[in-house]
Amino acid sequence: MQKQFVASPGSRAVIYLRVSTGKQAQKDLSIPDQRKQLKAYCKHSAYSIVGEFKDAKSGTTDKRPGFQAMVDAILYGGLECELIVVHSYSRFFRDQVVGELYIRSLAKRGVRVVSLTQQTDESPEGNLMRRILAIFDEYQSLETAKHVRRSLHENALQGFWNGGNTPFGYKIVEVERRGKTRKKGLVIDERDASVVRRMFDLALKGDGSSGPMGIKAIACWLNERGYRTRRGNKWGVSGVHRHLTDRTYTGEFTFRSGENGGVEIPLRVPTIVSEDEFLQLRDFLEARNPKKTPPRVVTGDVLLTGPHCGNGMTTQTGKGGRYRYYSCSNHMRTGKSGCQAHRVPMGALDELVLQHVREDLLTSEKANALLDPLRTRQEKAEEDQAERLATRDAEVQAAKKSLDALYDMIQHGLVDLAEEDFKQRFLSAKEHHLRAQKERDQVAAELAPEARVSHQKVSAFVSGIQRPLRSHQ
Repeated sequence: MQKQFVASPGSRAVIYLRVSTGKQAQKDLSIPDQRKQLKAYCKHSAYSIVGEFKDAKSGTTDKRPGFQAMVDAILYGGLECELIVVHSYSRFFRDQVVGELYIRSLAKRGVRVVSLTQQTDESPEGNLMRRILAIFDEYQSLETAKHVRRSLHENALQGFWNGGNTPFGYKIVEVERRGKTRKKGLVIDERDASVVRRMFDLALKGDGSSGPMGIKAIACWLNERGYRTRRGNKWGVSGVHRHLTDRTYTGEFTFRSGENGGVEIPLRVPTIVSEDEFLQLRDFLEARNPKKTPPRVVTGDVLLTGPHCGNGMTTQTGKGGRYRYYSCSNHMRTGKSGCQAHRVPMGALDELVLQHVREDLLTSEKANALLDPLRTRQEKAEEDQAERLATRDAEVQAAKKSLDALYDMIQHGLVDLAEEDFKQRFLSAKEHHLRAQKERDQVAAELAPEARVSHQKVSAFVSGIQRPLRSHQ
């Protein structure tokens, strides 16, 4: 008959607790129960608990912060103990091979892993039994993962949400119930969705006082006006770019299933931005990609550096630098076999182009015509902002009215603030009022300063920009 391993009384023990998901840990389904049982076991066996580590991660990998901290502390950090106590070996590891390597490394330091519910001894038979239990745990884990993948795959095929990070601008709601199973779906969270729409508007049209904005400018604009991410952090370039390139907002979320070697399943979700807006912005961002439009094309000191036969124009000199020409860089490297283009005197071509710009393009009439769309955007933006501000003002007044009514009930002794139901109602009304004020202030901050386009400003702009063009050599 196999004997149970029992360490001597007074042995120092570390307890390790694990659940598979953060959701389990948040709901206190397993960690407290494991802790209670392990502490009772250690007390009954007269073991001294010298440390506790826990994780909410899968046991199939050692990439668990609590697990790694425990092993490092014991093997390298000077944490003295004789035992690691777990509820079952599956809590320690669900990969038999890797788990056995850790068990052997700890054993060399005189530390034994002990299971509360799967007790074995130190005999060859006991070690064999422990490994068999570990193999069954690993098999059970693989089987569970297989069934979960199938369930998620089928759930996605039926058009339901499988969980995970909720896309910004949406929230999860129950859309159907099948017995005790609640099927979930995504609906628009208008507060966050309005921020997404604002990002697209800024990227495609600007804020009424400017043209289309770049990603960094959008992040700055949002932060300056008090907009924050779902976690309350300031917006960054990567976050703005991720949202502006997320096709989910056009009404289609892609679930990547682990079944059949990996397949993508489209899920229909409510639309926040139109397909046309998304494609227009995608093309705009691709055109501004430095890999497609090198910075040297717009920042170099050569006036005409656009591509020629697939290559850039560059400067070529003659007569010891007295003459300057435009020449194809490919022609200069490889000769006529690479490009048949002739070099062109730089001064003459620059003056011809600048003369055309000054006399035919950069005039007050042409500039006014070019800026007409900006005037229209400004007027439309002012109307939209005024309408949004009026809506937010109305929401603030309604929230304040509800909160004042609750204050009156308290003042006249009609309710007791210590009453739990009323207390929650009062706190909720107060939070709603503060949130409405914040949203109203955000809209008010968007009201652009007076930067209206006028004929006088256009004329002054044209005169100012023509002066350096006339002096260009």
